[in-house]
Amino acid sequence: MPDTSGSVLRLDPLRAWRFVAGKVSALGAVTSPPYDVLEPAIVRRLTDSDLHNMVRLILPRDPDLGPARYDEPAQRLARWQLDGVVVQDQRPALYVYEQRLGNAMLCGLVGSLRLDPARTVVLPHEEVMPHWVDDRLRLMEATDADLEPILLAYRGGSVASDAVDAARAGEPWVEAETYNGAEHRIWRIDDQEVLSAISAELAKHEAVIADGHHRYAAYLERQLREPYRPGAEAGLAMLVDYIRHPLTLDPIHRVVPGLDLETVRTHTPTGWQMQPGRVEGDPDRISITDGTSWLTLHSDGETPTVALLHEVLLPAWGVVEEDISFHHTLADALALAGPQQAAVELAAPRMDQVLRSAAQGVVLPQKATSFGPKPRVGLLFRML
Repeated sequence: MPDTSGSVLRLDPLRAWRFVAGKVSALGAVTSPPYDVLEPAIVRRLTDSDLHNMVRLILPRDPDLGPARYDEPAQRLARWQLDGVVVQDQRPALYVYEQRLGNAMLCGLVGSLRLDPARTVVLPHEEVMPHWVDDRLRLMEATDADLEPILLAYRGGSVASDAVDAARAGEPWVEAETYNGAEHRIWRIDDQEVLSAISAELAKHEAVIADGHHRYAAYLERQLREPYRPGAEAGLAMLVDYIRHPLTLDPIHRVVPGLDLETVRTHTPTGWQMQPGRVEGDPDRISITDGTSWLTLHSDGETPTVALLHEVLLPAWGVVEEDISFHHTLADALALAGPQQAAVELAAPRMDQVLRSAAQGVVLPQKATSFGPKPRVGLLFRML
């Protein structure tokens, strides 16, 4: 898609902050998955793993405190800095981050992403929920930090991708292993000639936000509020060449209070195929259960099923969207299903559907996709 605004895709070097191995129990023990995939059991495990686990920063506690709830993580981070638990890299760099778990791998560049309010080169593909944008913005403002990189995907930048692979041939700068068995490695790229070549290559491309829409929206709001503040024009990001290092694409399921199978049977619009049971292997299906029985709906067409669910089915069923909860695993959704609370199983949109929508400026509903693997939080972060 041609760029008519003068914006180009920029991922600049930064002096990242990181944990000091000798100050914590283990580098892997202080890391966390992103805030929006943290179920209560995982939070408890991470909180117990180390007093310095990043979950203590990215999930402010006690909502009853209102805006003051963000003061605790800000004060905690300041103490970690004063105590030398976290330190800043001495020289700016782009960081090559690799995560391996079994046959799954995430690999790309971490840096300071120049923001693109016009949406010409940094393209969102799904809606956001304002309360989560506000939550992330308040945390960023309180801590003065970008604690979690957003994840961007772009198509085939040979020079940049070659530089990533060349860096991985050397000794890692940071290594860590997390409790799930994943191995994490980081290398630095600080050679000016290589950085200039990467910059020139990336300027020819556009990127889709794969994960982190709420954080990116918070970056934009921060820039809008403080346009002249140094550092506010950028945010922490990881950029992945999805041709060389493919990402996975999974669905996010829904739990719908007040919805029963009889309403689905009688109020689903014409044109949908409906059959009893849960039909697997169909990329264009939506399956609904009350915990006992299943119904499966199918619609022919190019529109992702998650868009049809929100634009067509939920209004037909009389659902109040604000009541819906979102779940990354089907098991979590099924655990909440009941006669008056249906679990909705979705199939993931296809990559071509997501990319086509983003390129056309069409966004899918909130929580439409779950790209992965996701970068681990706490290996690198950015202070303004």
